[in-house]
Amino acid sequence: TITKVETVRFRNGHWIWIRLHTNTGIIGTGETYPLHPNSADFSDLDLRNVARNLLGTNPLEIEQTWERIYRRHAFNVSGGAEMRVLSAVNIAQWDILGQVCNVPLYKLLGGSANKKIRIYNTYTNGSNRAINGWTLAQDMEKIAQFLTGEGIKCIKFCPFDRIASINNGEYISKKDIDASLDWIKRVRDSVGYELEIGCEFHSMWNLTSSIRIAQALEPYEILFLEDMLLPDNMQAYVTLTRESKIPLVISERLATRFSFREMFESKAGEIAMYDLTWCGGISEGKKISDMANTYYIPTMMHTSGGPILWYASVHLATAITNLFYVESVYPEWHDRNVLYFDNAPQVKNGMVVPPDLPGLGLQFKKGLFEQKDVIVETLAEKK
Repeated sequence: TITKVETVRFRNGHWIWIRLHTNTGIIGTGETYPLHPNSADFSDLDLRNVARNLLGTNPLEIEQTWERIYRRHAFNVSGGAEMRVLSAVNIAQWDILGQVCNVPLYKLLGGSANKKIRIYNTYTNGSNRAINGWTLAQDMEKIAQFLTGEGIKCIKFCPFDRIASINNGEYISKKDIDASLDWIKRVRDSVGYELEIGCEFHSMWNLTSSIRIAQALEPYEILFLEDMLLPDNMQAYVTLTRESKIPLVISERLATRFSFREMFESKAGEIAMYDLTWCGGISEGKKISDMANTYYIPTMMHTSGGPILWYASVHLATAITNLFYVESVYPEWHDRNVLYFDNAPQVKNGMVVPPDLPGLGLQFKKGLFEQKDVIVETLAEKK
């Protein structure tokens, strides 16, 4: 049974961990994000109420816990914040189950450590996404050559965001399109088709502009177009799908299989993408992929959050039979995650495998929870 629920926050991190303590001494850890740097706790997400209701319950009853929390939140109009809490709790429960069974999570999910998990690398001009300080504007050729040299076969970036931020995505001219195509042309000129290209749009455009952009990108054999529109009108995506020869990705902004159902039934896109710390956790991610598979739609995982999201995604990816790609960010898995864990999964030759340890296999750095920039708070405890 669960005897204590606590949160772990990092002064320099935008994520939060939820830790479920049990009467057997086993502790499960989950994660969600983003956490506002000035936030003192997650009471605004109803996390304290969730924590109190978890006390005394059996953490191995994963499905029942998910349904209980989901229904209570949905009754009061479930939103992104509540779903993030549920996602973190679910991940922690799976971590406990693996430890109780003394097997890695991927084996509980029916996965295989021999599965080749393809990753692409997300790159923006933000300092936290930079490799060797290189920027897309100045060093695209170096970035492309570096990634192909590492065996990474796909990059995702956002060539049209600058224009969208200027005009709110209302209109794009031929001149703006040509300027935005610069990064793509430079990848093709430097490494040809050794590096696939995916484009992220952060749902910043209207339908008319999206159609014009999609058609302008077709000659460059783009692998996918992600979140061109907000995912709140699937019929608009149906129109865009008809007008674009490039596969459309929808969307880490959706949560639960219920939201993805509309996408699948309306034929609104060709690739489903979810984030395990937003969509409802590991349980829901597996269900979304399985549902997508009945439509022969591949799935991808959004992982640009905290380090535990990376662990959880890699585990689940081994059990997904319609896996397209798993997102990765080189500075996060290569440089950041190793500050918190001794065994952070590393990408080798464009592939990644989960740790072969019980549960998520988290090997925390010694003394991590006692560090000054780490804030551990008990939300509920059974006396």
